[in-house]
Amino acid sequence: MARAYTSAAAVTACLFFAAVISGCVLQEQPRQIKEESFNYTTYFCPGQECLQAVSAQLQTARLSISCAFYSVDSSLLADTASFSTAAKITLEVVVDKNSKVPEKFIQGSSQGGFVLKRGSRGIMHDKYCVIDGSRIITGSFNPAAAAKNDYNNILIINSTALASFYSSDFQRLKAGDNKKTPTTAAVASKELKQKTAILNKTAVEAYFCPQDGCLEAVKNKLKMANDSIIFAAYSFTHPEIANELILKRSEGIAVSGVIEKSTTGSKYSKHAVLAENGVNVYLETSKRLMHHKFFVVDNRTVITGSFNPTENADTRNDENIIIIENPAVAEEYIAEFHRIYGGSIVTE
Repeated sequence: MARAYTSAAAVTACLFFAAVISGCVLQEQPRQIKEESFNYTTYFCPGQECLQAVSAQLQTARLSISCAFYSVDSSLLADTASFSTAAKITLEVVVDKNSKVPEKFIQGSSQGGFVLKRGSRGIMHDKYCVIDGSRIITGSFNPAAAAKNDYNNILIINSTALASFYSSDFQRLKAGDNKKTPTTAAVASKELKQKTAILNKTAVEAYFCPQDGCLEAVKNKLKMANDSIIFAAYSFTHPEIANELILKRSEGIAVSGVIEKSTTGSKYSKHAVLAENGVNVYLETSKRLMHHKFFVVDNRTVITGSFNPTENADTRNDENIIIIENPAVAEEYIAEFHRIYGGSIVTE
C-alpha cells in the first residue's frame, strides 16, 4: 500500500564536502546532502497499477521530466508528449538502443522527437525518472503495458538531493559518451562512489553502475547483516553476491530469496548453489514474471532499483540502485516478499 512518511518542516538542502587527512594525503569524503523531510510512496505490481502510477506522476510535472528506461510503452510516450507540449514542459527520455520506439519520438527524426537511444557496453537497463528537479521515480518497473501484470516495485521520493544525483547520471547517459564507461582495470579496482542524502533521519544512498561500484555497495550491506536477509531477483548469476549470502547463512543469519524460474536454467544461475548451501531459495512459477530486484537486510535496509545480482549488471550495463535505511520502508518490501512467497512458489 502506498504510504508517506514526512516531517512538518519544509524541505531544505545543504551540500557539503568533508575532508580528512590520512597520512600526508588529503582525501575527499563521499558527497552527502541533508534535507529535513522524508516523503515517499511505494507501489507493488500487479496488485497496484504501476503503469498508471508512473503516468500520473509524470503529469504532475510543472518544469521538466527526464526519464531513463530500458523500454517505455508507446502510449505513455504519446500521452506524456501531449501533456508536456501543452504545459510547455521540458521532456527528455533515454532508452536502450534496441528498445522499440516509434520513429516520430526519436530525436533527430523529421518530427523532432524527445527520445534518445543509448548505446552501452551492455544494455541501458536503468529505470528512473526525475521530475521538476525535486522528485524521483525508481524501482524495477519498465513502464510498458506488457509489464503491467508482472511482479515489480516503484519507489517515489520527493527530494531535491536525490533528484540532483539522478539528474547528473541522466546527463551522462544523454551525452552518449561511452568513454565514461570504466575500463576493465577501473572496474577491477572496485572504486565505490557513494552519493548520500540524509532525509530527516533516513539515510538514502544512490549508485549508478558500472561507474559507482554497485557490486561493492550491495556486498557491503549484506556483510552488515546481523539477523536476516531476504531478496527477490529476476536473475541471479553473480558469484560474489551468492558467496556473501552463503557466508551469512553459515554465520546463522536467516537468508531467504525468490528467483524467477525462467532464468534458472542457465549454467550461470546461482539458484542451485544457494539452495545446496542452506539458503531458503524459492522459484516463482506463476504466469507472471518475477521482475523484482530487491534485498532487505535486518528488517531495516532496503536495496532496490534496476540492478539484478549479475555480472553484466555490475560491469557492463547502465544500472541504478538506491539503498534506504528505514524500517517502515523495509516493512513494505518484506510484505511484498511474503505475498510472492505465498503464491505459486516451489522449494527446490
